[in-house]
Amino acid sequence: MPQVETSFRMTPSGAFMERRGAGWNEERRFCQKKLCFVATDQLLLAEVLGQLADRPDCCYVKYSVRQRDGMYLGRCLLLDEQEVGALWAKYKTHPRMMCSVQDDEFTRSFRATI
Repeated sequence: MPQVETSFRMTPSGAFMERRGAGWNEERRFCQKKLCFVATDQLLLAEVLGQLADRPDCCYVKYSVRQRDGMYLGRCLLLDEQEVGALWAKYKTHPRMMCSVQDDEFTRSFRATI
């Protein structure tokens, strides 16, 4: 197992590998805009998310264990929405993965409740 993957642990559901970031707080307060990543290279995704987790303003990162039609999903939760935007601008042109911003406040009313 590559070194970067050993810094992550599996979620209770087994669907994701996760890591608390340097900015983790027990109140679980973080910005409601999340960086979302999609990549076909799981190791690349884990490396990028591992680097983001080391940032002092990063609360949490995770990436999917199983691919969906060849793609792996990643998430990064930060403390500040300005930094979400700045990192999105940095990663949106990455040649090997896609990056978008998910706005939880906006999408909350569209989610199905179960």
